[in-house]
Amino acid sequence: MSEWHKVATVGEVNPDEPYVADVGEVPLAVYLIDGEYFALGDICPHQGDIRLSDGYCAEGWIECPLHQSQFSVRDGKVLAPPAREDVPSYPTRVEAGAIYVEL
Repeated sequence: MSEWHKVATVGEVNPDEPYVADVGEVPLAVYLIDGEYFALGDICPHQGDIRLSDGYCAEGWIECPLHQSQFSVRDGKVLAPPAREDVPSYPTRVEAGAIYVEL
């Protein structure tokens, strides 16, 4: 059963900059792109111990700092190899200035 978790306030997340927000054992990164909030798993599926939030983020994509795989911030889809698996993407909502992610 999924639940909503508060991960940040709107003032904490900057445009085109990952905001790290772990929920329990789930490493997440929250992004603000064109006025919308998106949440992705923060571990590269190509190299299981690398945080994507340590990589370069621009124009709606994040690049793994190790092998430069690129993923869409909007839906976690692979945009550039060597990764072949998408990153998990999670629904977000904003209520009273707080950002929530559904896990």
